[in-house]
Amino acid sequence: MTDLRTSETFWLLIRTILNRRWFVIGVTGCTAIAAVIISLFLSNWYLAETRLLVPGQTSTGLLSSLASGRIGGGTASLLGGLISDYQQQLAILNSRTIKENVVQEFGLIEIYDLADSDAPMQYTIEELEGNIEFVVDNEYNYLSIRVYDQDPQRAANMANFFVTELNRIGIELSTETARSYRLAVEKRYQEIEDSLNTVLLSVRELQQQTGILDLPTQGAAFMEGLTEWRSQIFLAELEFDKLLFLYGPNHSQTKAAQNAVEQASQSYNRALEGAERLMPVAREDLPEVAFRFADLQVESVILTSLIEFARPLLEEARLSEERAAKSVQVLDPAIPPTEKARPWRAAICVVSTLSGFMLSLLYVLASAWWKQNHALIASKLSSSGVA
Repeated sequence: MTDLRTSETFWLLIRTILNRRWFVIGVTGCTAIAAVIISLFLSNWYLAETRLLVPGQTSTGLLSSLASGRIGGGTASLLGGLISDYQQQLAILNSRTIKENVVQEFGLIEIYDLADSDAPMQYTIEELEGNIEFVVDNEYNYLSIRVYDQDPQRAANMANFFVTELNRIGIELSTETARSYRLAVEKRYQEIEDSLNTVLLSVRELQQQTGILDLPTQGAAFMEGLTEWRSQIFLAELEFDKLLFLYGPNHSQTKAAQNAVEQASQSYNRALEGAERLMPVAREDLPEVAFRFADLQVESVILTSLIEFARPLLEEARLSEERAAKSVQVLDPAIPPTEKARPWRAAICVVSTLSGFMLSLLYVLASAWWKQNHALIASKLSSSGVA
């Protein structure tokens, strides 16, 4: 029963369409003719395209090589390698700055007839965004800048101007970044150098205050001197005791031996008090002086090592700043196109004709349904109290 009703409904629709076929044909034909006429009045738009390569940008190899030898391969691996592909270039091309420059350079506000609008620059940029494309080809790894315009020459000029602005802004940003890095390295290097100079000055002042020029060498000589003086005192005392036993205290040889003992003791005491050139520091002050010398020596060694590490980095930063002014490489500059890119008149005509045909069918079927059911609908509305 359901299949029979479906079949009857289908043939009813076919009969309704056939009865109004001239209406459908007329509407479809008029729509097709109107689409053809309107498409002929649409302005031609031309596409100009330029293709670019971005030079490879890698982090400083010197820093990576130094780090690999000093802080381990795991951390050093983070310092090398490719920094970016086309992200920076796409960010610049899509920036408001470069679009405003294009609008002003080519007078697009007047060309797009937006001078009398509420926000001429904003609306012109929005219009421009619909006429430009930035595409990265992942297969061949190049960046394409595409510009649509009604004037072929202007389209090519705009595409090439995008490249000029991309280079200008990109070089400014890269140079600024490299300069900031160089200044940071330079500042740190200067701080280390100043610290080292301060340490060396402290060493010099300590040497002037104490008279010690080379603590290890002078200390070793001092210890040898103390040993020798103690030995002389010991031998002189033995000789004095011997002569005192043999000749008594008033004998000339006994007195001479006593003088020798006193002289050896005086030399030993002067050495302990810091009166000798070998170690011009009193024995009780020697540990503190030694610690001060040791601290300054350790600080000097550390700062000297840092200077050796930072000096090549500073040179590399200076070279990087000089190399930062890299421009994109133009594979294919934009040239004035000879064939239009849009509008697609054939597609407009086909889509418009199909739309007219479908709308006419919908109207025919809807009107037929209304004629058949409007009385029933009116009676139901009346019975429900709706006027």
